[in-house]
Amino acid sequence: MKIHNFDVADFLQNIWQQKPLVIRQGFERVDWLEPDDLAGLACEDGVESRIILNKQGAWSVEHGPFSERRFSSLPEKDWTLLVQAVDQWVPEVSEILQCFDFLPSWRLDDIMVSYAPIGGTVSQHFDFYDVFLIQGEGSRRWQIGQVCDASSALLPDTPVKILQDFEVSMEVTLEPGDILYIPARFAHYGVSVEDSLTYSVGFRAPGIRDMVDGICTAALEGLPDDRRYQDTPDSLRASSGEIPASAVEQVRQMLLSALSQPALIQDWLGAFVTERKYPDAERVFSDGGDFIDRLPEEALLRAPGSRFAYMSGSNPLQARLFVDGEGYSCSLSLANYLAEAKVLEAGELLRFYQEPESRRCLEALLASGALVFEADLYD
Repeated sequence: MKIHNFDVADFLQNIWQQKPLVIRQGFERVDWLEPDDLAGLACEDGVESRIILNKQGAWSVEHGPFSERRFSSLPEKDWTLLVQAVDQWVPEVSEILQCFDFLPSWRLDDIMVSYAPIGGTVSQHFDFYDVFLIQGEGSRRWQIGQVCDASSALLPDTPVKILQDFEVSMEVTLEPGDILYIPARFAHYGVSVEDSLTYSVGFRAPGIRDMVDGICTAALEGLPDDRRYQDTPDSLRASSGEIPASAVEQVRQMLLSALSQPALIQDWLGAFVTERKYPDAERVFSDGGDFIDRLPEEALLRAPGSRFAYMSGSNPLQARLFVDGEGYSCSLSLANYLAEAKVLEAGELLRFYQEPESRRCLEALLASGALVFEADLYD
């Protein structure tokens, strides 16, 4: 499966995070999911879902899980069902992600799927992540507006984040197989022209608040209490009640020294971007004790919802592999294979398993539930 009518090199140079793009007939087939299947997921415990309803301008938001009776009581139009992380629950939907391997996989958030009858919408809004909107069945009209930021005014007293102002600069109707790319912070407004399904592939980015909070917290764990500010000749020459610029500079340098540690930043970033979105979701564990006996006959998979990424180290043959918020030391070749291979091949895994360090890493990932035998996952 691939995206058609699409030039990756041109997109990365001229479009990505710069301006919206419409890709007509990017997919030949879009029958990954039926509306009834999506509604069924929204009835399950552990699946994040919402219904957004607009009754003559009065907005309401309901959170799942829902009962089947709730869907039968909904009106014929003007509502939207949104289900997060459908790629974790439906293997056919997760295959869509392979089409976006030209972008960093560690930036991927999830695939949200929305169903809306005629008039269904979540109104004019913006997101802090980049998104590809893939039209499934039906059609949806989209308007693209201005670039927004945290200060952009929202309508007061509504449970949905709706922009007060919306300056339309582009309008397009998506048909099955069409794709609309919207960069982060671009306002957009979609309305179902007919009953429709839309697949939203989102790419998140760490925010400065997350970075400051996370790195400062990590740094605190290793800072000694006896490292203190010290007076200098310059600071002592200042008036007794004055805090001189030299004191401020010393404090700044101490902070920079504490926070600008490459290993600290590396470990925090790797853990942050690979944290499971739903850590409390039920996990499946495979026994690593019979790894060699099972592997030739059974497929080993990355567990749905598990995130893999790696960083190379000072040793060109070694890497730090991050999986579900935890770091593992292993060879660069194993880290690259586990994080990037589309399918984990038995022969390659058995070859890695002969190396003591790789064996420890693979067994740890099996014990954590990040790697799982297919038979256990779908038992």
